[in-house]
Order: sequence, then structure tokens, then C-alpha cells
Amino acid sequence: MYLKKLELKNYRNYGYLDLNFGKGTILIIGDNGQGKTNLLESIHYISTGKSHRTSSQDELIGWDSDYSVLRSTTGSDKDKNLNNMIEIELRHGNNIKVKVDKVYYRKKTDFTSILPSVIFSPDDLKIVKAGPSNRRNFLDGILDKIYGDFPGTRLQYQKILTQRNSLIKSIRSTADARGNSTLEAWDDNMVKYGARIIRKRLYLMKELRKKIIEYMEYFFISSTVEIFYVFSWDRENLSANNLTENAEEGLEEKFCLKLKKNLSKDLSCKTTTVGPHRDDFVILIDGRDIRSFGSQGQQRAASISLKLGELAALKEKLKKDPVLLLDDVLSELDMERKKMLVKIINNKFQTFITTTNISYLNELDIEFENKFLVKDSKIIAIK
Repeated sequence: MYLKKLELKNYRNYGYLDLNFGKGTILIIGDNGQGKTNLLESIHYISTGKSHRTSSQDELIGWDSDYSVLRSTTGSDKDKNLNNMIEIELRHGNNIKVKVDKVYYRKKTDFTSILPSVIFSPDDLKIVKAGPSNRRNFLDGILDKIYGDFPGTRLQYQKILTQRNSLIKSIRSTADARGNSTLEAWDDNMVKYGARIIRKRLYLMKELRKKIIEYMEYFFISSTVEIFYVFSWDRENLSANNLTENAEEGLEEKFCLKLKKNLSKDLSCKTTTVGPHRDDFVILIDGRDIRSFGSQGQQRAASISLKLGELAALKEKLKKDPVLLLDDVLSELDMERKKMLVKIINNKFQTFITTTNISYLNELDIEFENKFLVKDSKIIAIK
């Protein structure tokens, strides 16, 4: 799939835009603060129903405006007749209306598989460098795009977790907790929905692992790379066994057992200390955790490799070519790795690249189908 046409009205700093794109590589040039990221964000929003920068929908609506409209037309190389028009109207108070080919859709999950996309910005370095929640969100974000029921599973688990934590805060001692029928009910439901989340993550990690390692070793030829899923109840076990079929055996029983074993700790901490909300994954380069011991270049290459792995996973599972959105990423790499990244992505996907600096572009083997200049909240095509 690729984006043929994009219209924006009252979106961020744009009053009105009407742009047409080819299916190759598109260059977006402009100084900082002119709206390059806003443009990529709008494409990502049409793809996923989410912003990668804010959880507040109101921030997307233009200043002094009551509403915003995003409208796109997609195309497909495989089926020339497959053209979808997605229209999203945003209003204050988290009010959203979605139409696909002029038919109203009730849920975001009904349209988010039409134009899959992967967005990568310098902030995504936190997937590698920051805390476990960033890595969990990375995995869950991919699963949200692949499985329509996964967001609902996560939401249900979060509700159960909130209720269990609330109950734990009201219990005074381990003796009072044991045999508490309400706590047992929350534990049973946590295991039920939590195991579903973990299984989906393990399956995805097994799919991603090979690609991520391949990309990492491409960027760092002389290094050995490994990646493991880390269970909240077994953080010391950094083993490839975590990504084999054996890892899923007896998962519900293990989870249930660990909840009971950690009950005293939960009561002391006033929170639930085991479950998918505490899981993680770790990337090792030459046997050392890249988060703590990796260089800035290694960490950046790892974050890019994760996003390239996401790109491959979406293509495989959705049977569509995702749109790739690179927000000022090339400027963060040295020339050698710029060339490596371009070689991986060149002419394989519709790719949007933003940059403030075009001086290095002549050294890259890359052809741009469209070029646009962003200035003063306007975008104009250039040659």
C-alpha cells in the first residue's frame, strides 16, 4: 500500500494542505519548527488512529479551531482498483468520526490495517536506552496493528490490574489476603488475560528476533548480537529458551504460582509485582546489555533495527507494504550507516524522509520521487 493523496484542514500548524505523492521516496525539507514532523504525524494518525507524540487528541486540532480533518487516498501496486479514502474528523473532548469510502466506522481498529505504517524519530532511541515500559509499548504497538482484538485484551488486563492493586492497598496482612475470594477472582482473570498478552509477545519476538539480529550484525559486522524476552518473575534468566516453544508451556500455571508466591511482596509494595506489565526484553551485543554498555552508535543502530524489524513483521502479517516515515533520522547517523540504511529501504517501500540538512544527500544512492519544502506553515513541491 502507499499514500497517493493527503488533505489536512486545521491540523496543528496547517490551515489547509492538499498534497499528492508518488509511491517511491519522498523528501520533506525545512528548518526546525516549520511542521515537518506534524506532516509525518498526520500520516501516522491516519494509519493507526494514534499520535506518536501525544495522547491528547485536542493538541492535534489547529489553534483557534473547533475541529480538524485528515483525509487520505491510498493505492496498491498489486490491485490497481484498490483505492481507499480514509477521512477522520477530530473535535475537542476526544470526539472523533471516521469514514472509509464514505461509510462511518465505529472503532479505530476497523480502519487501522488499511494503510500500515512505521514511524521512526530520534526520540525512539528511548526504546533501547530508557525503561522497560518503552520496550513493552514497542511490542504492544506492533501487536495492536496486527491483531484487531489485542488492544481490547490489553485494556481488559489493565482494568483487572487496577482493581487488584486497589484491593491490595486495602488488605492489611498476608493472613487477611489468603483465602480472600475477591483477590482470587482478580488473580484468575489476571492470569487469563495476562497469559494471552505474553503469548502474543513471545510469538512476535520469535518473528522479530531473526530480523533484528540480521540488521544489527549488518550495521556492526564484527559483533555478535542476541535478544531475549525477560519475564517479570525470572529477570535473571537471559536465555534463548525464553523464545522457544517451551517458554509457553504451563504459562498460566507459572503466572498463577508467581502471583501467590509474591503476595507478601505485593502487599508490602502496595502493587502487583509480576505480570506482563512488568516484562521486558534485552538486547545483548558481544554478551553485554546494550542499554547499559552499548555505545551511542550501537544504541542508535539497535533502535533502527527494531523499527526495520517492525516493518518486516507488518509486511509479513498484513500482506501489505507499510509506509515508512523517517523523521530526521538520517542526520543522526554517520555517513557509512546512512548508506547502509538507504540500501536496506531504497525502493522497497514508500518512504517519507524529513531533514533540515540536504548537504549529505548527494553522497547517498537515493532517488526522490517527490520533494517538498516546508516553510511558514505551507508545503510546496520543488524540483
